[in-house]
Amino acid sequence: MQTMRDSSFSEASAEPILLPQRAAPLGESFSLHLDAILAGDLPITFHYQPIVDLRRGTPAGYEALARFPSIMGPAPDVIFAAAGALGKRLALEAVVTRAAILSKALLPPDTFLSVNVSVQFLISRQWKSLLSTVADLAGFVIEITEEESVADYDAMRCALAHIRALGGSVAVDDAGSGYASLKHVVEMKPAFVKLDRMFITRCDTDRAKSVLIEMMGQACDRLDAWVVAEGIETQQELEELILLGVPLGQGYHLGRPQPAMLPLASDVAAAIRIRAQQQRVNSGLAPYLESCPLCATTAAARDLLTTTDATCVIIADKWNRPGTLLERHPLLGLREVTELMKTQLASDPVDALYRALTRPLATRYDPLVVIDAKGDLQGLVSLDRLTRSLLDRSPSAL
Repeated sequence: MQTMRDSSFSEASAEPILLPQRAAPLGESFSLHLDAILAGDLPITFHYQPIVDLRRGTPAGYEALARFPSIMGPAPDVIFAAAGALGKRLALEAVVTRAAILSKALLPPDTFLSVNVSVQFLISRQWKSLLSTVADLAGFVIEITEEESVADYDAMRCALAHIRALGGSVAVDDAGSGYASLKHVVEMKPAFVKLDRMFITRCDTDRAKSVLIEMMGQACDRLDAWVVAEGIETQQELEELILLGVPLGQGYHLGRPQPAMLPLASDVAAAIRIRAQQQRVNSGLAPYLESCPLCATTAAARDLLTTTDATCVIIADKWNRPGTLLERHPLLGLREVTELMKTQLASDPVDALYRALTRPLATRYDPLVVIDAKGDLQGLVSLDRLTRSLLDRSPSAL
């Protein structure tokens, strides 16, 4: 019998539960309780698992994991599968996703909230109906499992564009474990790629796994996506991932799901910062970073360029993320750049330069915009400065 793992709302570090694709309903009482949840008469709650910045030792975000009333009986995975057998999976996903969006109001500052949904839900009328009532999705990440095939990528791309237009972000969950391997990543162009735990388990002792993690990191870096290592269970795995430059991590070793969005345990946070500091010195694009003012409007940016010594200003979108570069060019005068190349602070300088030089000629020498996991501006990197610095290295550096 063909099986699938329905982990849409299970704990990231829990053992996978294998279910038949057509799971049997759990009895008449289950159906009645499910209808009560869909009608809003039975509450659902969430536990939140931190998604950790493996450089700063702080939560960058949290994954919302649904918890149902105890009278429902089994684990969330089983409930969703049984709802699907009753033809009510999409309705249940709509209720859970709406509740997760509302819980975004509980987020600590400078963090995001993610929730896992199915491919079918994102192209359903239930999802469209839900979005019609949402003002914005800023700070919200939709995780799409890679274990489901996508029959219509055009419909999926349309749904993802709507998410981004509302300020939300997209993640591919369980990357490397499912139907399409990296096809989801290429087609969906996510902001986050969550590596399946099979890559992470014992990565400190399995050289093949560490090589694959490094390769995935390099590929995602070129796609301007953040890698998230799921299922981190030991200090040794954590240290290996920091050594490999993985920016974000999730797992029981970092923090178990809790009813509140909690900070990391102090000992775990300290261990991350100490280990990351050893890796961070003069690494990535940090040595080449230049500060750049951030303005909310074009008028404010123009005023800043004409009244100060600033040579360029970033104009933020309504979610305070870099949107447009306004530059006082020595030859072209005041120019506006709308096609920004955004990259991560930990990106390899040589790789970043190669990527920059593959851009169209009109934008090839524009500065690189460096952002963090939330998409916030960290600074700019001048192509001139980056190129000269790399040429000053030994010839083998290039």
